Amino acid sequence: MKASLLAPESTGGDTARDGFGYQDAYVLQNLPLFLSQPAFSHVVSEATGDVEVCYFDAGGLTVRTFIEAKGCAALSWGDFWKEIEQFKKVFETSPSEFRRFVLVCRDFNSRTSPLVEMVGRLRGVGRSYDATSPMLTGAQEEAIAWGSEKGLSAEMMTFILCHVAFETYADESAQSAFQGELTKHLPSLDMRSSDIAAFRLMCLELVSRSSRQPVHRAEIEAALSKVLGSDASLWVATPTPLHLDGNVPHFALGIDAGVFNSPSRENLSAENWRMAQVQLEDVGRFIRQSRQRSAVALSAKQRMSFACTLGFVFSATRGFILDIEHNGRRMRTDDHSQGVEQFFSVQSVEGVGAEGVATIAFPTEVAADVVLATAGALASAPALNLISARAVDETAMMNKAVAEAKSALVTFRSRHRLDVIHLFIKAPSHFAMILGHRLNGVCRFQLYDWVNGRYVPTALLDN
Repeated sequence: MKASLLAPESTGGDTARDGFGYQDAYVLQNLPLFLSQPAFSHVVSEATGDVEVCYFDAGGLTVRTFIEAKGCAALSWGDFWKEIEQFKKVFETSPSEFRRFVLVCRDFNSRTSPLVEMVGRLRGVGRSYDATSPMLTGAQEEAIAWGSEKGLSAEMMTFILCHVAFETYADESAQSAFQGELTKHLPSLDMRSSDIAAFRLMCLELVSRSSRQPVHRAEIEAALSKVLGSDASLWVATPTPLHLDGNVPHFALGIDAGVFNSPSRENLSAENWRMAQVQLEDVGRFIRQSRQRSAVALSAKQRMSFACTLGFVFSATRGFILDIEHNGRRMRTDDHSQGVEQFFSVQSVEGVGAEGVATIAFPTEVAADVVLATAGALASAPALNLISARAVDETAMMNKAVAEAKSALVTFRSRHRLDVIHLFIKAPSHFAMILGHRLNGVCRFQLYDWVNGRYVPTALLDN
């Protein structure tokens, strides 16, 4: 049997809402945690489960954490497994949507606590081991053997180990605990006790109607900004971090950028690069829709094309601010200070055609390598070379270099009436990222990366 939003186990709680202060307290106390999770979208009560915490996923789905919150002293063995069976039914109905399940109660009894402790151990210190570690696989086998002794199938135990978590929660201290959770999960906020109390009351009002309609992140952020008043600008300036290193956790925003930064990127197709842009654009839309904050925090440790693509997707014309980390230093694109000394020398070559070739190189030149990459159809194309022997060591100089590069590219495109510029960049990656951030509205750019001793075409940035 499949799980259903209209099944009795889904609708029963909504009709008896007054008796569910326990799960309201749980949601309220955890709102600071949810708000600290970049992908958090909304929370709803009495849908399929007692609580569903919903997250944006770059793959296009809303990913849900299904929570059953039971305020009883300790679930009996039968009631415990009734909840787990419901979890499994929901998972089998929609496995790509419901990936995590949490059973919350005041305590677990002596019969169920061994399983709870095993799962907690695997979810805790177990994370320090590789997935194929004999230590981890051995512990999982021990857990499955324990289940077998209790008459539980290996399939059921594997489902629990992969998808279920257990929490104990006492709602008596929910009011006082809210302040501690706010400090723990949002440490950048420096709020007075009176403001925290006011924010808590606004959140309580939102949670109290969560069984009738979802509570969206934008509403919680708006409540926080209202309470902060004149100090809201500090919160609004706080960037949303993008996760670009490895698999993206359910609570994070970003994409797995590994293949776009590895030597294997020479084998990527134009469609691979286009789909990366589509996913990043989806992330950008979610950020704009879910919060007032327009800054995104990025690591500049990317290869040239992907760095430029990131800047292009999260562009200035789309209202984004880049908060870039590069070699332990941070740089923000809302700092518009600019140096006065010319950064680049400009070389241009006349040519024919609607496609041109541009190189930007500092502190070492790149033109000789580009000649090999542009032989054939682009051999007689108009060319622009921007060269500098200087290094970028401060924001003002970076802004000057980016401004000069964009201006030269605009002039180059206009002078030769170009439809496409084939762009080769050999420079610090944060320059490529900030240049991409400023490139919208020029023309189409075909990017290239130096991979395995040659330049290969990568992303097409299409205005």
